Amino acid sequence: MDMIRTILYIVSFPLLFTWPVHARAADSKEVNPSSCIREGKTLTRVDDYVIIHGKTVSKNLGRLIGNLSLLAASGKDGLKPVPFQVDEIDSDGEWVLTEIPPALRDTSLEPDRDDDNGRFDQNDELAFMIRDSGHRIREECYPHEGLMVDEIMLEDPVNGGKAWAYLCSFPSSPPISDTRYVRYDVERDRIFTSNYEMRFPPELPIAPGYISLQGSENILDQMKIRLNLKILGVPFYLDETRMVSELSLFRTGPIRIIRRTRSAVKFTELFRTPSLAIENIYYQNASIVPVRLVIPFHLKWFKKLFSITVRVGADFQNMHGWRLRTNCDTCWVNIDGKMDETEKNLKGDDFHWFVTTGPRSAFMIRMIFNRNPDGSLQETPVTARLYYMDDDDAPDPPEFIPGQSPNLGWWMENLDQLSKGTLYFFAIMYCINNYTDGTEEKYVQAFNTPVRISSE
Repeated sequence: MDMIRTILYIVSFPLLFTWPVHARAADSKEVNPSSCIREGKTLTRVDDYVIIHGKTVSKNLGRLIGNLSLLAASGKDGLKPVPFQVDEIDSDGEWVLTEIPPALRDTSLEPDRDDDNGRFDQNDELAFMIRDSGHRIREECYPHEGLMVDEIMLEDPVNGGKAWAYLCSFPSSPPISDTRYVRYDVERDRIFTSNYEMRFPPELPIAPGYISLQGSENILDQMKIRLNLKILGVPFYLDETRMVSELSLFRTGPIRIIRRTRSAVKFTELFRTPSLAIENIYYQNASIVPVRLVIPFHLKWFKKLFSITVRVGADFQNMHGWRLRTNCDTCWVNIDGKMDETEKNLKGDDFHWFVTTGPRSAFMIRMIFNRNPDGSLQETPVTARLYYMDDDDAPDPPEFIPGQSPNLGWWMENLDQLSKGTLYFFAIMYCINNYTDGTEEKYVQAFNTPVRISSE
């Protein structure tokens, strides 16, 4: 089963209540909001999302998730609720997704359930946007009716900037922000934010079939996965048409949508792999595919028995007039449906990301092979090489619209050198507003040097 999961990912891209934190002797006294600020916010990051595991905010462990609120002080008015969500993780490290698509509500599909009875535990995830953090405030300004408060400090490891947010539990009816950064029309399988809209085809809901940026026309022809596999001399060619997938459970919140599809690979008409779950995550300005490859044995021991080459990426459309550059080159190239000499000479080795800019917006797509989920480095032999084609007349079937303008992707190399164990990699798309040259660096920084998180 682990080997099947590996193939699928390659071809797809109890605690009791405690006493309040301190006595509320000042409950009967009004506190002047202007005197609440203990330390001003100096953190300048605005585009990152923040994920905090329950073990970091220990004071509220065991509290009912429905009684939690996240508060921040952005001015002199004291603490105000900000958008947040708590997503549960079960004891196996899997998402607890509780919402069923309408088309599947009369089937045997059941929502996931955690064993903590709706309480905030150590591996659950608190998610919010970094822009909603605020000043540090004095304890006497904590909510009078609050049961427990975790003060969360965010610190930029690059320049030392700081900001704070406050996770607070209430007896009931906590104050909640009505702001939502992302929405999901499940009946049409459509995700939309102020920055982008994605639609997913019913025949292959694992990948988007439509992408619009800030109201633009659709810029996507289709996602492409091309795999050449040879086992004991027998060749297998797989592309995205060999994927069989269906929408499964999902989880919606004001910060992110976690959407699960169940997918299989169809080798022949009579043989397909068992269906396994794959999740994608969507934020206001980012779409993420976190991939976990479980390698059941040392592939390099069997190098003489099989070989594999993989290309993953996207074939775009309606992008004439856009510009592109990659981490391998400082020069920009113009997308016009014709390969000029600069495009032909683009460097391709050690390829990690590209950024494109157009009339209305910009976006960046990045593949990360050398990081664990916690941001630490992981050793891997896998390397990436650029695949780039800007030619209206160059076919790359199967495709809906002939030509490649542009077709962008990664050749994933040295997969046959993988050792037994677990390999993580991430495919991330960032939507960038008000792009100027170099803006992409802060998105590179968001993953390479995430904010430090501590709690009191």
